Amino acid sequence: MSSSKQALLSLDEDPSERLLAGVSEPESSESPMLVRRRRNARTIWCAIVALTSGILIFIGILTILRAVQDANNLVPTKLPRFPLSYEASVMVNMPYINLQEPLYAHVDELRGVQKLSYYGDTDVYIFNETGPSYQIIPVGHELRCFVTEPSPLQHVFPANMSVFEPQHGVTLIRGRSCLSWRYVTPGDGPTEDGLKGQYTLFVDQHSEEPVRFHYIGRSDMLGGSHVDEYFLDYEFVREGPIDDHVFTALPSLMNCTNLSDFHGPTRAPQQDLHMLMPEGALKKQEVFAAFKQQHDKAYHSSAEETQRMVTFHHNLRYINSMNRQGRSFHLAPNAFADLTHAERLARHRPNRVKRAANNGAPLVHRLSGSDAPDEIDWRKEGAVTPVKDQGFCGSCWTFGTTGALEGAIFVNYKKLYNLSQQSLMDCSWDEGNMACDGGLDYQAYAWIMKAGGIESSDTYGAYRNAPGYCHFNASNAVARMTGFVNVTSVDALNDALATVGPLSVSIDATLPSFYFYSGGWFDDVDCKSDVESLDHSVLAVGVTMHNGQKYTIVKNSWSTHWGEDGYVKISQKDNLCGVATAATYPLVEV
Repeated sequence: MSSSKQALLSLDEDPSERLLAGVSEPESSESPMLVRRRRNARTIWCAIVALTSGILIFIGILTILRAVQDANNLVPTKLPRFPLSYEASVMVNMPYINLQEPLYAHVDELRGVQKLSYYGDTDVYIFNETGPSYQIIPVGHELRCFVTEPSPLQHVFPANMSVFEPQHGVTLIRGRSCLSWRYVTPGDGPTEDGLKGQYTLFVDQHSEEPVRFHYIGRSDMLGGSHVDEYFLDYEFVREGPIDDHVFTALPSLMNCTNLSDFHGPTRAPQQDLHMLMPEGALKKQEVFAAFKQQHDKAYHSSAEETQRMVTFHHNLRYINSMNRQGRSFHLAPNAFADLTHAERLARHRPNRVKRAANNGAPLVHRLSGSDAPDEIDWRKEGAVTPVKDQGFCGSCWTFGTTGALEGAIFVNYKKLYNLSQQSLMDCSWDEGNMACDGGLDYQAYAWIMKAGGIESSDTYGAYRNAPGYCHFNASNAVARMTGFVNVTSVDALNDALATVGPLSVSIDATLPSFYFYSGGWFDDVDCKSDVESLDHSVLAVGVTMHNGQKYTIVKNSWSTHWGEDGYVKISQKDNLCGVATAATYPLVEV
């Protein structure tokens, strides 16, 4: 056989065939017809294998589709029942405010006791239906125990499952196959909270343990879109019994005092849990009604009121959750609590006027060489006028400017004037300021120097929360400026506060924790200090110490109902919030 023919056979045959062929008969006896038959046989065999595989795949797909169909048709038949004694780890999720709050609950309904622990025992609440209840919470830098009257237990699971209807299908929740039960608020109209609520409880398909409790609230007046959402993930549930020491150990080790003597921040764990459940809709409406009355709120329509109620409860959940984290400052609902974050920024943080390098002036404060004292407060010296309210107008720059100038006049002339913010709103447009749409202190200084001074509000007129015609009269000016000085470091800030007087400062005021600040030592590390983040002008009036750290005492212009009677203490660590980034003080004629 020729070499070419051998090569052809080697390509067409596998080694085993060649071996068998060699045993049965000489290789040279194979005919082309036999080779073709073998090729055809292999082709038929491959076709059979392919067909069989296709049939098996088809059967597999049908099986999967049937399983999916069966899963979609599955309906829970046994109403979920929750243990009377249990411990549970729960994560409360609130997507609208990007909040996750860890909660650990110990419950013994037979004895009527319950322990709720937030943020790893930072805040602990022990409720007793027949005996004293306790709150064990951080106050400042110590853990305090407060005793209260007997309190009802709060439901971690839905209280009345009889109103829930079984749902078709299996849902995958956190990797677990779940069946579900749903309750939709009845009737065509909304419930007391203004929404049509849909509550869904997901339970493990096999163990029947609760996995997630999910709420979506919709408003027909707002186009039917969902305007509220939250869900409770039950990460761990263990049926009891619960040892008695779980409820008694902490109070027995502490000196517990009456809660009525404590005037700290609201934490409201009972109220918060209650309002997450279907039976809490009426309570949500009552809490919102109290807020409206306190802040004299009125709305243009039922649709707006519904939206404001939802927004208020978003903010209230954030406030209470922050207060349960054991921070050095606390929050409270205020007049901003029915506004979204975007609305708050739009009303108090208008389109920014770009700040020039060095505030357009070369003068920089030089250190005096003396150590600045740890405690400075120009309010006690009489150099600070009462807290004012800029309203819903981006005129904060006028209050920082006039506050610094009021202090300078007092230091030099021993007279305290209420200077006119309205004159700066009306008259300093040519310097680049834009009234309610923003401005800068150094541009206001420029106008004051060109105009020949500034009037008091007694002669120019009261603040109007809107710009008007400029009617400045130089003959009524109470002081003249000769220039201003930049203060650009924390050391310089403290030195200037000690040796010069109050300073106009700009800060980052965008955080919800700042808007709802109610008291304490503000040290939220998310507050920015770069010059591009400065969006609010205020007045630095002093310095104080707390636990070895210095804080700047800052006067705001959001009324006495905000903060500590209109003031906030901001940590100086890492120049928090940018208090020392672009501070200034004016120079007056002596």
